[in-house]
Amino acid sequence: MNNFTPILYTIRPGDTLYNLALIYGTTVQEIIDTNLALDPYSLRVGQQIYIYPRSNNPYGYWVSTNQVNLMQNMDLAWLEHILWTRLFLISVAENLGDLEATKARLLGNPRTIANVFRKYYGNNIANKIEELIREHLVIGGDLIVALKNGNQKLAQELNTKWYKNADDMAEAFSSINPFYPKEEVRNMLYEHLRLTTNEVSARLKKDYVADIKAYDMVQKEVLKMSEFFVNGIVKQFPNLF
Repeated sequence: MNNFTPILYTIRPGDTLYNLALIYGTTVQEIIDTNLALDPYSLRVGQQIYIYPRSNNPYGYWVSTNQVNLMQNMDLAWLEHILWTRLFLISVAENLGDLEATKARLLGNPRTIANVFRKYYGNNIANKIEELIREHLVIGGDLIVALKNGNQKLAQELNTKWYKNADDMAEAFSSINPFYPKEEVRNMLYEHLRLTTNEVSARLKKDYVADIKAYDMVQKEVLKMSEFFVNGIVKQFPNLF
């Protein structure tokens, strides 16, 4: 039995059960279980439902709509980053005809990520973030090709550049937010590179089970990274949330 006091919530434009669950520290399933007649796929503006806020919400008692929107945008941007990286990897490894189109789409992702930060830090900083993430993708793409071709010397040079780019990103992020400690950001980015390398290695060896497992690890890690960036913004700009 739920020991918390329910609230009667009126559905507003743009509401989803996922958003409401994040805001009130509960789950989509708990909202559905509380409202047995609720059709979760057809919420209506003005409809009223009961929600049990959870006092053990890790963000406190509640999460603002602005914070939910930031979390969604940040998560989507980074998930697309690893998804299109994976599709590029598959195109290279399997000699697919969509390679150039996939690469072009992949290189559009740095702008998407930078735009999440743009609202809080302005154009100059956002453009720098975009530049660094594009460099990360270009180096990583060239590294995949070098490994595919068995060019170990070039691969080693590119790997060194890849980690130097991570150092540059750690420096850039730590300079804009006191809640982005440089060493913590660097370690986080290094882990991202390590896990991505595992994914690349498994795919090029055609060990598809290990490849999928590695991608799952990349996904789990990148969502932690997204949460880290969101929490830093919320702490730095509390009045916006």
